[in-house]
Amino acid sequence: MQADAPPQTARLLAWLLQYSSLLISGLLFGYIALLPFTPLRLIERNSFLVLLGALALWCLFNRKVFYVPTPFDLRLLAFLLWIGLTLPFAVSPSYSLQEYGKLLQQVMMFYAVAYFLKDNQPQRVLFWLIGGVAIVVAAYGVTQFDLTNGQAVKSFFSSEVWLTTFLVMVFPFAFALAFGNGPREVKGMAGIACGLFFACLLGTQSRAGLVSFLAELWVMAWLLRSSKVRIAAGGITLFLILAVLIAFKVDFSKDADLLRGARESLPIQTSVISIFHRFDIWAFTLTEIVRHGVVGIGYGSHSYLLTYGEDQESVVQGHQPVKRAGTHNIFLYFALHVGLPGAILFGWLYYTFIVRAIREYRQATDWMQQGILAGSAGSLLGLLCRLQFDQMLVGSLAILFWVLLAMAVLQYPSLKTDPKSSLV
Repeated sequence: MQADAPPQTARLLAWLLQYSSLLISGLLFGYIALLPFTPLRLIERNSFLVLLGALALWCLFNRKVFYVPTPFDLRLLAFLLWIGLTLPFAVSPSYSLQEYGKLLQQVMMFYAVAYFLKDNQPQRVLFWLIGGVAIVVAAYGVTQFDLTNGQAVKSFFSSEVWLTTFLVMVFPFAFALAFGNGPREVKGMAGIACGLFFACLLGTQSRAGLVSFLAELWVMAWLLRSSKVRIAAGGITLFLILAVLIAFKVDFSKDADLLRGARESLPIQTSVISIFHRFDIWAFTLTEIVRHGVVGIGYGSHSYLLTYGEDQESVVQGHQPVKRAGTHNIFLYFALHVGLPGAILFGWLYYTFIVRAIREYRQATDWMQQGILAGSAGSLLGLLCRLQFDQMLVGSLAILFWVLLAMAVLQYPSLKTDPKSSLV
């Protein structure tokens, strides 16, 4: 029996090496599917630990790292290095180091997806998996609709802010397929998904979400260059403008209004308190960037609270406190937390994401390739608009962002025909 042990061990190791990539692909699918489900957060975290262990063993057995050259490597490295350099200057270096670890986790997911799901079949599975999960999330969110309380619509997320950001991220992919050149059944399913996403977004009563949604509509109309898309974008835009005008006319009219009946069925917020609050937050943040514009106050949103949360604050009547609110803007966030160089590097990196997605879409020929690349460009621009009002590139949404980016990179026609172009 002892003589048989080494061959059995060798066979086991050979089996693990042969199927390790398939196993990791399955773990990636499972982990990604769990991202939008906050009640399953404990399972998600344990799944990540299992995935991390599997990735470490794969690197050990194969004596290499899972790395695929992409067009963004140098810019991404510069961004990560700069944040790393700011860590010793943070208000709480230990906390910022912990948050930096989460950023590295997100980037690791980008390269893991790009490496282990690079074949055509896993790419398709990933796309349909994300689409199916998004439909489930939106469908459940629609059932929570409450005209008097937009915060009730949060689906499986912890709040409506998370849900609106998620919907903004996934909507362009469904829209691109619905108006693309794919099979009729795919276009039909994508059209249903578009309706669900739009209805769910309306139910959240998020004005920032609607602004981002409209931005996505017209970006897609510009990209797809279809009269049907322009008609759809124009019709939806006119509907939303009319709904907003009715809501404001009724809500700010002191007398009885003939449109009150119509107003009662429109999930449109007209309160301006949150708008002025954001202006106050941005004004305060700008003054602090002047003081901390080189290395910032520390990476991680909680650094804001650690720096200003204990300060005494006098609030003008009609306004709200700002020193416990966060920056509510992605560029102000990076400028304050890791300095102006960090904000510039992030903007440079994000700009390349958008420009490259548009350029690759122009070269795409396959209907699914076109849908993913057009959807990626629309998603990146819509999310950027959404992040001007709330810094939501955090947690599971940040991981999903990198997964969607990797999914788009795998579709780049230039990388499929000339892998060396990824180094440009």
